[in-house]
Amino acid sequence: MNLRSKKGELTTKQIVTIIILIVSFAIILFFLFKLNLGSESEKEICHNSVVMGSSDLVSTTGAVPMNCQTSYVCITKKGGCNAMLKPRVIKVDSEDEVYEALASELADCWWMFGEGKINYAGSDLIKEMYCARCSQVLIDESVKEINGFESGNFSVEKLYKYLARTKMPSKNITYSQYLYDTNNYYDFLRVNSSSRVYFSNITLGQQYSVVTGMTSETSTWSWVGIGAGAVVFGALTGGAGFAAIAVAAVAGGGAGYYLLAPIADNIFGGQTIKPVLVRSGRDEIKKLGCAEIVTKS
Repeated sequence: MNLRSKKGELTTKQIVTIIILIVSFAIILFFLFKLNLGSESEKEICHNSVVMGSSDLVSTTGAVPMNCQTSYVCITKKGGCNAMLKPRVIKVDSEDEVYEALASELADCWWMFGEGKINYAGSDLIKEMYCARCSQVLIDESVKEINGFESGNFSVEKLYKYLARTKMPSKNITYSQYLYDTNNYYDFLRVNSSSRVYFSNITLGQQYSVVTGMTSETSTWSWVGIGAGAVVFGALTGGAGFAAIAVAAVAGGGAGYYLLAPIADNIFGGQTIKPVLVRSGRDEIKKLGCAEIVTKS
């Protein structure tokens, strides 16, 4: 009887131990999922490949070999984004949380491709613009329930204001200072004060791409006339500027330009498109003058 009792007690302990192990494993998996370590690893793989590729730039014509994958992000108040296949879901409950999610994607994109300090565009006989689509973002229509988004769209100007007033995590600078070297989002619009420049709107339920880019090394390329109807103010003789799309009429009447992307001269003798949110689609990205997309879909 004592032997059977001891065997029974041993079996019970084993069962309890197994249950504890299963629960512990489930908790670990939950936190790994919440931390989204897989996505971070993809960004690190991309960054490392950009760094390694640039070190072999002497023998490279065109963009350096990179292992960079476009990530898919769903920003939602509830539910998910049915138009996307297995996106990374970010739940939001306030206006600032929406802007923070977008700011984080812009900052990650800038870091992944070297913050303008790494030449990943190589050298071509004719200067080309090599663009990276770091992430594809959809802000779900459930976000309409949040104050500030009731109309189903918002001006990009609101995002720039957030970037200018909000410090990055673990840094003593704002997102705007990190991305655009200025804390005044109007600085790159003052390059040509005689032209009327407008901020475009972001529409909920539509997909947008976080894009950056860099020209290859030559001295004969000009920004003027990039894409269809696109022009550039500044950044041809130094400093910062912006690319814009000419439009015959805009909200409020009159002709002017819609802001397309902040640009800047880089240390390699070319130009860089600072991270920007543009409508997803080949035609929209072509307006940036991209000759090639260096990220994998």
